Parts: sequence; structure tokens; C-alpha cells
Amino acid sequence: MKSIEIRARTVAEAVELALAQLGKDRDEVAIAVLDSGESGDEAMVRVTVVDDDDETTESQVADPSDESSGDVGAIARKVLEDLLERMDIHGYVTAVLIRVPGQKGTIEETVTLHIEGADEEAMGLLIGRRGETLRSLQFLLNLLVSRRVQKWPQVVVDVGNYRQRRQESLEGLARRMAERVRQTGRPIMLEPMAAYERRIVHLALREDKGIYTESSGDGENRKIVIYPSK
Repeated sequence: MKSIEIRARTVAEAVELALAQLGKDRDEVAIAVLDSGESGDEAMVRVTVVDDDDETTESQVADPSDESSGDVGAIARKVLEDLLERMDIHGYVTAVLIRVPGQKGTIEETVTLHIEGADEEAMGLLIGRRGETLRSLQFLLNLLVSRRVQKWPQVVVDVGNYRQRRQESLEGLARRMAERVRQTGRPIMLEPMAAYERRIVHLALREDKGIYTESSGDGENRKIVIYPSK
């Protein structure tokens, strides 16, 4: 996997520089903070490009009494509530902390903020076309929170359970297209997708012995191709 280390005045700036150099979006990389810059030095991060079909094996909801994790969740929730207020969007935010096994026995924490209670028009505005606005809101929130906690916080934003519904939709599409490939013996190329969406398709079809999947293209035009097994 391609990985680079970047120094900058703050963690947020280092992440932005790394993403620009790699030509990747936030959901296509894993971020490790090597130096938060609290000692007066420049902040340093390692940003690694994540393959589409990389996966985590299990997850669990963390103990809410975990003080450090709770601080990140509380800060992220407050920042998001302030953003919604400035956007004149009325809704409420709940935070769920998830812990997943990382590399070399480490535990990676992700705070998922669920926006609920907003009207349909506001929800559509927050999600945007194919979730583009939601991804931008999520990246902005991570930048703002990182400046408060001096590390990249791994915050996910969901609106009206959009991510779950999108996952179910993509899994259904993947299975239908895989069946068509099996019947016709010809490959099918899907529409361009964000990295996390491509990962969903790869995982949905990984046990299907009649086909295999590969990603093709670059950046926003990267797509999944479903091939019949040789």
C-alpha cells in the first residue's frame, strides 16, 4: 500500500497536504498521527492508501465511560450541532463509538454521528448527489475536531440512516449484476463510486465463486468491473 509521511503546522494541515499529494479523498486513506505537535514541533502524520477490499473483521461499541473516547465524541457532536445551527437545519445528533481491530493488535476507534429529526428537504441537502455533500461535511467536521483534540478523530457522519440504506442498495445491485455476468459470461462495469462504496461491493461478492471484481480508473472516475470467473 502507498504511504507518505507529512509534516505541517497542525495535524489538519498535514492531512490536507498528504491527501493532495496522493490525489485521494479522505475515505480512501487511513490516517495515523505520529506527532500531534503539542511539544512545539510541527505535527506529523502518516497517510496510507487503503485498498477497496480492505476490511475489518469485527467491531464493538466502546464503553461510554472511556474518558478520552468520550471527549472526542462530545466535541464532534457539539461541532456538528453548531454547523447544523449555522446552516439553519433543525435536527438532533447522537454519537456512537465503535472500536475495530487495527493493524498489529491495535484498536481503532470511530465515532459515528447520526443526524435525525431533520425534515426531508434538509436531509436531502445534507446528503447531496450520491452522498457527495455528506462526505464533504464529514471531512470538514474531522478537520474542525482535529484542531481541538490534536489528532485525526475518525468521525463518520450519517443522516437518516443513509449509509445503511446505501449499503443495502449497493449490495443488492452487486448481486443482481453478478447474476447477469454469470448468465451472459460477459463483464459488467458499474458506475463510478467512492472508495467506501466500492469496498461494499467487493465484500458483497467476495464469496461468489462464479465471478470476481476489480477496480478500474482513477480518482472520482474509479469504477468496479465484475468479471466471470475464468
